[in-house]
Amino acid sequence: MIKSISSENCFKQLNSDPNSYLIDVRTPMEWSNHGMPDEDAIEGIFFKLMLINEDGIENINFVNEFNSLEIPKDSNIYLICRSGARSLHAASIIEAEGYQNLFNVEDGFVMGWLPKGLPSVKY
Repeated sequence: MIKSISSENCFKQLNSDPNSYLIDVRTPMEWSNHGMPDEDAIEGIFFKLMLINEDGIENINFVNEFNSLEIPKDSNIYLICRSGARSLHAASIIEAEGYQNLFNVEDGFVMGWLPKGLPSVKY
C-alpha cells in the first residue's frame, strides 16, 4: 500500500530510521536546476533514479535500475519528485515488484521540501 506523507514528516522519518530510503525520481536537469535533498542531513539512504526524462519519455530501465539497488523488501521507501505526481507513479511501479512500505512525498521537492527549508544541496 502506498501512503502519502508530507516532506517535513518524510525528513523526520528518514532521520529516525537509518535503514529507510529516499528515492528522487526527477530528471538530471531538475537535480541540476533545483538541487536535491542533502543526503548528509538525513540518516536514511538517498538515491537518484530518473522515472521520466526531460522529453516526457518513461525510463524503460526504471524497474531494472531500481532492482539493482538491492533494497530489502521490508524497508520503508520514500519517493519524491517535483510535486508528488511522478513519485506516486514510481511508487506504484515499485509496489508491483513486491514492496509494501512505500511513501509518496505528496508535496514534492520543489513544492514542499525547498519552500519548507529542509536541507538541500545544489550542484
